[in-house]
Amino acid sequence: MTDTPEQPGTVAPPAASTPRSDSRRKRRGTGPFLTAEQEIAQAQEAARARNPAPVAALTNERPLTPKFGRYERADFERVESMLGSFATRRFGPFVTQVMNGFFGGATPAEKNNADLRRAAQTFCLYGYRDPKGVRLVDMFTSAGVPLEGRQRAALDACLQARLLLVAVDDVNPGKQRVRGKDLLRDEPVTLTDSNLSQALRPGDRVLTWSIPWGTSWQPIGVGQRLEARRAVVLDRGLEQLCDQLRAVKRELPDRHGPNLFWLVHRIANAPIG
Repeated sequence: MTDTPEQPGTVAPPAASTPRSDSRRKRRGTGPFLTAEQEIAQAQEAARARNPAPVAALTNERPLTPKFGRYERADFERVESMLGSFATRRFGPFVTQVMNGFFGGATPAEKNNADLRRAAQTFCLYGYRDPKGVRLVDMFTSAGVPLEGRQRAALDACLQARLLLVAVDDVNPGKQRVRGKDLLRDEPVTLTDSNLSQALRPGDRVLTWSIPWGTSWQPIGVGQRLEARRAVVLDRGLEQLCDQLRAVKRELPDRHGPNLFWLVHRIANAPIG
């Protein structure tokens, strides 16, 4: 756009006046208080805006080893602590409902088991999705908590949390490394964890939630080890579970996490006669 010289004898039209209503400031803080249900709906809507629901077809287009900023275990633990407090404070009844659903078919002893309750909490934070596909970790992110640096990198990793069922091929305790194959996604996977690298043996199976860690995955929550001698029983159990749910293996971790967890747990702890 170029400047046009003003013609002599012409008068510029007067500027349109701004309506008074536009210049008035809107009053804030005078509306009614939100109910718990309205807060949940509001947080879900904000989370959906930032994290659109996944498409129905379960495809894996992201790389096996996503690239994230550096963070330490302590950074993750701090972020998860904030996430847990947020979930309890904002959505306490909702969290209780999800936990009760996770233990729907459990025995009284299982409901009071500390490790199993921790596994349920991990599922509640990273695995449970509402009908629109939104998780509690998505709502926490959309709440705008001011995280920076390594804590922000840890939160980004939490957003990519996966439930993995790994067939162990190689274990290196010195490097705290476990290599194997994700049986549900048919992908090679490397886990980095000191405890698992001490406990697992080639041929074992392990079910664990994990987050990206450099070029590998770092287990979080409580892992469930299944000895190699039980692998055949697990394979049959997975086939039966898929038939019952009318699902394929790839759908189990994202859509049927509790069913998958209890299948592995029961097989791992069943007596062998």
